[in-house]
Amino acid sequence: MRKVLLSTSPEGYVEACAAVRDMDQRDSVKQINVPTLVIVGTGDLATPPSDGQYLAEQIQGARYVELEGAHLSNIEASGEFTTELVEFLK
Repeated sequence: MRKVLLSTSPEGYVEACAAVRDMDQRDSVKQINVPTLVIVGTGDLATPPSDGQYLAEQIQGARYVELEGAHLSNIEASGEFTTELVEFLK
């Protein structure tokens, strides 16, 4: 993870962050009609649990899961993340 981040151009990273920051998909997510799993980290400052809860509420039938961790719960809580993902994919 560290190697990938360090090899990313700072300008490219900033531009990607700005693109995510500036997009507003709050209305379009309501059109999602496939099984959806929303996983958030309890300490995520960039995408806090309240954002994940909102997202899950907008997508009919979405499953919402909070894991201990911050923004990279797939790394920070890898066991729990994998368990939730595998169960969802079944």
